[in-house]
Formats: sequence, structure tokens, C-alpha cells
Amino acid sequence: MLLASKYSLPDCPENTLARPRLLSLLDRGDIDQVMLVTAPAGYGKTTLVSSWAANQDSPVAWFSLDSGDNEPSQFCRYLVESVHRATGNGVPETHALVSAQQRPDPSLVVSQLLAELRGLPSELRIVLDDYHQIDSEAVHDITRFLLRHAPAGIGVVLTSRSQPPLGLATLRVQGRLLELGSDELALDVAETAQLLQQRLPFSLDHDRVEQLHQLSEGWPPAVQLFALSVRNAEEVDRYLGELEQGHSHILDYLAEEVLERLEPQLRELLACTSILTRVNATLAERLSGLEGGQQLLEQTARRGLFLQAQDSSRQWFRYHPVFARFLQRQLTEKTRLQELHRIASDTWQELGQPLEALRHALAAEDTERLQQLLHTQGEQFLREGQIRVLNDCLTWLGADKLQRNARFTLIAAKLARDNFEYDQCEKVLTAAESWLQREDPEQWRDFEGAFATVRAQAAVARGQTLVAKEYAEEALELLRPDQLGERIAALLVVGETGFCLGALDDAIDHMREVEALALAENDHPSAAWAICQQTEIAIAQGLLKKAAALQERAQRLVEEHHLVGLPISEFICRLGGQLEWEDCRLEDAAASARRGMQINRKAGERWLLQEYSLLLKVAQARGERDESLEWLSRIDRLLAGERYHRDWVANADAARLRAWRALNDQQAIAAWLEQAQPVADRPSNHFEQCHGRNHVRALIEVHRWSDANRLLSRLQQVARECGLVTDCLRNLVLEAHLLWLREQREAAVHAIREALSIAVERDFRASFLQVGKPLIVILKAAIDSGLGEAEQDKAQELIRLAQQQPELDGGIRIELDETIIREILDSDAVPDFLRHSPLTPREWQVLNAIHSGLSNERIARHFKVAPSTIKTHIRSLYQKLDVKDRQEAIALAEQMLRSVQDQPSDQGHS
Repeated sequence: MLLASKYSLPDCPENTLARPRLLSLLDRGDIDQVMLVTAPAGYGKTTLVSSWAANQDSPVAWFSLDSGDNEPSQFCRYLVESVHRATGNGVPETHALVSAQQRPDPSLVVSQLLAELRGLPSELRIVLDDYHQIDSEAVHDITRFLLRHAPAGIGVVLTSRSQPPLGLATLRVQGRLLELGSDELALDVAETAQLLQQRLPFSLDHDRVEQLHQLSEGWPPAVQLFALSVRNAEEVDRYLGELEQGHSHILDYLAEEVLERLEPQLRELLACTSILTRVNATLAERLSGLEGGQQLLEQTARRGLFLQAQDSSRQWFRYHPVFARFLQRQLTEKTRLQELHRIASDTWQELGQPLEALRHALAAEDTERLQQLLHTQGEQFLREGQIRVLNDCLTWLGADKLQRNARFTLIAAKLARDNFEYDQCEKVLTAAESWLQREDPEQWRDFEGAFATVRAQAAVARGQTLVAKEYAEEALELLRPDQLGERIAALLVVGETGFCLGALDDAIDHMREVEALALAENDHPSAAWAICQQTEIAIAQGLLKKAAALQERAQRLVEEHHLVGLPISEFICRLGGQLEWEDCRLEDAAASARRGMQINRKAGERWLLQEYSLLLKVAQARGERDESLEWLSRIDRLLAGERYHRDWVANADAARLRAWRALNDQQAIAAWLEQAQPVADRPSNHFEQCHGRNHVRALIEVHRWSDANRLLSRLQQVARECGLVTDCLRNLVLEAHLLWLREQREAAVHAIREALSIAVERDFRASFLQVGKPLIVILKAAIDSGLGEAEQDKAQELIRLAQQQPELDGGIRIELDETIIREILDSDAVPDFLRHSPLTPREWQVLNAIHSGLSNERIARHFKVAPSTIKTHIRSLYQKLDVKDRQEAIALAEQMLRSVQDQPSDQGHS
């Protein structure tokens, strides 16, 4: 008796994710090509091929293999049965042959089958599903014969967890092999999002989707278990944490599907090498004690055991992270595990990979190895942003060992400094200083200048600019000539204090000096940092094109010296995002923010504040309410639980205040104003200026206009004195808004004219748009007052940008009611033909929405109707307006709606 399920095309499960990306790859295969779909368990090989087969015009013979099919006669029976049924009893003689004999001769059966296949009237695909179940050489011989002699129009498709030994290399060279592997079968980010959208009872934000995709690397079972396990948004972070450690359901799945099928020697190799981030033959042999490491690794990879080659020569391999965590759970004996880590540490040292050696020394709890690596490589690890592993190492060593070793103390102090824990930084330095001066004065003299350098860096970070300058100058006197790294750091502080004090020319000279010195010493991270500081100074000076060129130079330096992924690379992304934001290139700004998030995520979420702030500004500019609320919530959470540099806080607060204003959350604005830090007496740098403007915006919202005016005057006076051109422009725009609110229209126009005169020489856009809709009427009043040609062009450009900005709910800036429509119809701006064939009220509203820059889908969402209804209105509109496309409609609407948007009130019709 034959089981029908083995020769029948399986049904696709309900809610199967449609994967047109992969189906199109299979569709491209020629009928005479062998198709091979290989990937470890769980990648959806059977589901993919069965859904593809179900939509083929020609017949498909399906054969689901299991271990019993290693008996050649059984293999032949099922193969023939599947072909016979798929072709409508198309191979009767072969079918009779296998039915008549208890043990038919396989070679005779396959020869007869191929002969009958030549006479078929249509093409045929034969699918051999789960071919990894076959380990019989006799069955492999049958399959090889089938592949080699299949007549034209007969194709074979194999799915397998491992590479089958069927002479595929020859087919590959001949171009007769189409291959899909785990790289192709892994879910991409879009597919992950689509699957979660289908199965989760709530919406998951893009950032969490990307995080899940990163942890799972697109392995479908991990994503599916997430969708089954998470019932609400509050459980998301908990599950992601469990997935990072090894979720129990996934471990059970891998134990059943993978581990139980392996022989002991291979299990041993997998378990021993799973503690490695990547593995080669040397590491495999040292850790497992087995010979033939390269052969063992290649065999493991061929068998589909979640091990992938990392280079074309197949020297280095890497486990899928989910599988690696599963394997590590098999190592339960602590003594043995520590010994494996010691062997790994020593081997990585021999291979010239000190960071990997350090990780394993720590895991082995080996103090001697750990201290030796920190002593020689600690500063390099710090520059590379290896915060977590260094923190873990220093915690393991303990305070007593730290204070006795100046090098370790400096690493701990710098980690605390970079973590904004300035009190802890000073505590570590003070404890070591006290012990060293008493017990080891010679060591103290060697490192006194380095201690002063760290204190200078901590002081400038916490806003103690003059103290930082004193420490930096002291450090430069104390440092020995061979302490070039510390000397570069001290010079950076001198330049940064100049920037903070408003001495921009001196600051940029210092940064150029640091860049040259760092490049001469091949200290490329410090050189890139100095270029980034020059970029910030250029932005402050309003030299945006120069800033963009500097930012690109820093990016090139990072790429040329393979520093992508270090903290400095995130700083470069952030600067690029700021410039793109100012230029109103929202997509580019968001992409820069997400690149920065990718770099900083490994150090923890607290480091994502700057990226969250930029993404909030982007979401608000797009009118995305839900997304804005999500970013706003994350920023609130970080600011409530962490300490940050005032620059970061001011930038985040600026984004929050704009969002609160758009959401009309006066309570949040008033609460912020009550607890916010006071503005510096002399706000001489960009972040103190930004913090001051935050106060001004909040004071405007709570109608304390006189207080806002006094503070803004102080900000502007200092900005002019220090040459902070960008802050001057932003202050002028805010001043114009405040004066307009106070009905001092002439003074408001004067302020906006001055801002425009600055902007025409430089590429400012977004800085104007932050005041919202009132900008339109202020700019039009300025145009009416008479502007130069360049200023007028800039004003018109800004008006267009302001008109296109949607409200935070995705709505429209000016709603048209009957009164306003009558006003428009009474104006001279309306063409005569429109008076004879008037628009309906809804058509006016749709025209206004088109003019506001909304897509058809957004307009439909706003009016709560189907997109097809909006298309009907638009066709009618174009006919009545006598226009042929959207651009002509926008131009005509601009002409007609000007009378509404020129209303002198700051509220207008909103």
C-alpha cells in the first residue's frame, strides 16, 4: 500500500506569506534546468515549492521523501506513482512493471520511465521534496541517472537541508542548475513586516521589526513564534530579550528537528565551536580536538546545519545566531566551558584577533589573560567603541585592581565619561590618584597628564568650559612626548572649548591642527573626529556647503580605513542627517538616522536619543501622527531614565516641543517649562542657543510674550557677537513669528527680511519651517513690502514648502467652508469660466488637498472615503478647471487660494 500523502501535492497552510520575490526566481528557471532549493530546517522550502507548483500550467509530480525511501525499490514505486498520477496515467508500462514485481530492478524501472516520458504531450516537473532524507548510494545513483538522462521538457526540482551528492558541480558549470539557498529564502525586512502585520493583533513599529529581523536574520520560525507569543505591545521588548538569549520554544524546535538526527562526533564539533562568532579549520581543530577541521566544517555546511561560509575560499564559517545560542545550551559543565574559552582566547591571539581573545578570556574568567589583553589593547578597544565588553571586563576585575593600574583606571574613567556618568568618572580618577600618589608615585608621574586629559574631556562634556580649558592646558604641559594619543585628545578639548566659548576661528584652527597630527600618527578615528568638529563649526557659521563637503571627507576617511561601525561613524551619519533635514530631504535624513541607529544599537538603546529625535522631526514633517507619537514616547522614556550631554537634551527637547505644539499639548509644554534647566547667561554655542530657543517657544505657547522677547534678544545678541550665523537666522525667524503674534507687523517683516538675506547666500530651508503656517503670511507680507530678486525667489520657495507641509494628523492646513469659498469666488483670482461651472464644496476641498501636497490615498483617508471616490472628484475637477494634470491644478489653486492664505491672523482658517 502506498501512502497518497507522499505522492500528492501538499496543501499550503492558511495565512501562508505570499513571496512573489522567490516565486519569480523559480519562474525564471528553464524547464531543462535542475532546480535546487537548499536551506536548514524552517526556511519554508516545501511551502515555497508547493505554492509555486500549484500555479504551474504543466503537470507537477510530487514525491515527499522520508527515511524509508532509502530502499531503492520503494523509491522507484513512489517516483513512478507520482509521475503516473500527475500525467493522467501517462506512464502505464512503467507503472505495470513496478506493480508486478515485489522488488523491481531500479535501473530497468528508470530506463522504462525515461522512455515513456519522451512520449508525453506536455512538459513535466518532478519534485523530490526533503532529499536530505536520502543517504543510500543506490538511490543517489537512480537520481543521478534521472538527472543526466531526463528528456527535453522534463525538469527536476529538489528541496533539501543539505547539498545532495548528485554531481551538481557539472550541472552548475553547464548552466543547468538553478539554486536558491538560505540567503534567498530568509525573510527580508519587508516580508517580516508583512508576516507580522498579518498575524499580530496590533501594529509593530518599523524599528522593532528591524530589530526582530536582525536577531532572527530572517529565519521564519523565529518570526512566526514571535507572532504567536506576543499578545500586546508591552510584551515586545521582553520577547526580543528572550530571543537574544535563546527562546525556549525555538530551542525545543531545533532539538527535535536538528540535534536528534546528528551523530555524536558532529554534535561535539558543533557544541565546541558554537561559542565562537566565526570559525575556521584551526579553531575547529583546537576546540574539538578532532583532526580534519576544514573537511568537518565543509561537511557541516553541506548538511544544512545553519553554518554558512563567510568568504569565497570557504576558510571562515559562521553559525546562524539562533542556532549558535541553541548549541551553547548543550555546554552545561562549567569547567569544560571555561577551558574551551581559554583555548579560544589563545587561538584568537595567535590569529591576530585580540578583541575576540578578550571576549573569551572574560568568558573563561581568566584574570591573567584578561589583564594582559587590556594592558596592550585596551585603548584601541575603547577607540573602536567596544563599550560593553570593556565594562564587563573592568567590573570583573574589581575596584581594587583598577586603582592599582593607571591604564585600567583611565579606561574605566573614559567609559564613565562617554556614558555621561561624570561623577563616576571623577570618583574613579580620584581613588586611583590617591592610591598611586601614596603607593606608586613613579607610575603616577607617568600618567598624571593623561588623568588631566580625561578630566578636561569630562568637564567640557558637562558644560564646565573654562575648567575644561584649564585641565587641557595643564595636560599639554604634563604629557610626555610619547603620549601622542593623549596629546591629541587634549588638543581636541582646547578646540572644543573654543567652539563652546564662541571663538569659532580659533576652534577651527585647533581642529585642523588635531586632524593633521592625528593623520600623521595614523590615528584615523581622532582625525575623523576633528573633521566632524570642523563640520559642526561650519554649520554654526552657516556654511552649509562647506559643512557637507567636510562631512563627506570624514565619511571617506572612515570608509577607506574600515572604521564603519565605530562610534565616529555614527557621528558622521548624524551630521549628514542634520544637513539633509535642513535641506528638506526627509527620506535621506531618515535613512541617515537609521544607519546611525544600526551602529549605536549594539551599545544599548540609550545611545539612540539623537536618532530618535531626528526621526520624530521627519515623522512630524510628513504629518505621520502615530509614528510621531511612537518616537515622542521613546524620547520621553530615555530622557526620564538617562543622563545626557546638554547638546543631546536641547536637540531632543526642540523636537518634543514642536510635536507638543502640533498636538496642541499645552500641558506638556507648561510642564517642560517649569522643570527645564535655565538658559546660560551667555549662550555662546549652538546647543545653549537651541536650549534658549526651546524656552522661547515654550514661553510663546503659554503667552508669556514679554519674557520670550527678552530672552530672544539676549540669544540674538550673543549669536551676533560669536558669529553663530545659523543661530542668528533661526532666532530671526522665531523673532518674526513672535512679533507677528504681538501684531508688530512691520518689525516682523524686518526680521524675516534679514533672515532671507542670510538664507539666499546659504541653503537654509527647514530652519524657516519650524514656526508652521504663520510663516506663509509673514513671507507674503515681506514680498508685498518689496524684496530683491534673490530674496523674493527664496521667499516663494519657502511658501511652497510651508504650504505642502501636512498637519501632524496627515490633514490639511486650511479647511474650506462655504464662507471661505464665497470669498474666493468674489476675488479677482478666479477665472470667469469657473463662475459659470462652479465646483461643489467637496471638489473645493479636494482641490485644496491637492494644493497641500497630499497623495490620493492621504486625501481619501482625510475625508474617510474610498480612493476611487477621490479619483472621480479629481477627474471632475480637471474638467471644470480646464487643466490636464496635477501640476496645473496646483498652480491654479495657488492663484485662487492666495486670498485665504494671506489672512493677517496667525490662526487663519484652521
